[in-house]
Amino acid sequence: MLGKRRQADLATLLEQQQKGHVASHSAFPTEKAQMAGCSGIREFMGSRPPVAVFFASIAVFALTLVSVSLYLQSHKTQILNPDIEDWNSFYNTLSNLEICFPNQYSPRMAKMRRSERELPSIASSVPPTMSSNMTNDATDNVTVSVMADVHVLKSQHSLFGVTLHAVLPASHLGLKRDPSVLDITMQLPTKKSKKWVACLLFTGPAHLLPNSPITPPNCSLSMSSKKIEVELGGGWLAGDSEWCQNDVVGSLTVMPKDELNVYLTEGDVTLIQMHILYTTCLLGVMMLGILLYLVCGRRCATLRSHQAVVAVAPDKVPLNP
Repeated sequence: MLGKRRQADLATLLEQQQKGHVASHSAFPTEKAQMAGCSGIREFMGSRPPVAVFFASIAVFALTLVSVSLYLQSHKTQILNPDIEDWNSFYNTLSNLEICFPNQYSPRMAKMRRSERELPSIASSVPPTMSSNMTNDATDNVTVSVMADVHVLKSQHSLFGVTLHAVLPASHLGLKRDPSVLDITMQLPTKKSKKWVACLLFTGPAHLLPNSPITPPNCSLSMSSKKIEVELGGGWLAGDSEWCQNDVVGSLTVMPKDELNVYLTEGDVTLIQMHILYTTCLLGVMMLGILLYLVCGRRCATLRSHQAVVAVAPDKVPLNP
């Protein structure tokens, strides 16, 4: 009798626990389902690290594109045009060069004077073995004179009222395989001038000069100032470790101006934003596809494992067939 009573009490207790378990499940079905889904995705991505890394890379790339689009929207009229080399970029290139002031009787000065006599025109330095696009006719050269804020230092002292002349190879401007040269004449202001406004005269092929539609104001050189032959470049550009070793090295600074910048139009910025939007949508579709693959793969794996268990260990096996 005591054993039957204990069995009845245990059965009642189990029945109450099952009812309470079912009630708790029915009270919070959404939360349980979300937790199960999140745990399933976490386990599935943990079991497949390459898929997780690929998904994270796509997500980071999409967020980066959205950030770029927002930046373009907030700076729509302040994006520089990368397809046009403006005068500020050209000035920065010149400012990165050094000036070598050779001594009066140094071998470097004799070499510069001899090369100047041997080259009657700048275009004649182009060999005839180059491609048909490059000719050695002097009529292909252009002459441009501009006003710019120029500051030249020699032995830590500023130069005033002199004219500097140099022949700059195209390789020093970033064109490594171009044999053409650019003739540069810089007439520096006098000490009485309140501004560092100098007159720069460039003579050479048009492709060595900026192709910007915005140009600085023109100027004219005066022949009254003293002319000094110098060399523009640097040891890292000319490949000479002893560049200007026995001479005086100076610096050249050409100040850029905001009005010479060339910006993208609003139509160009809008087109870029459209391309970013299309790419972001494509990445979003790829992310959704990966999520569907994770969810469906998890369910299919669970179904296959359940079928395998049922096939191997059935619930009821007939004892007497």
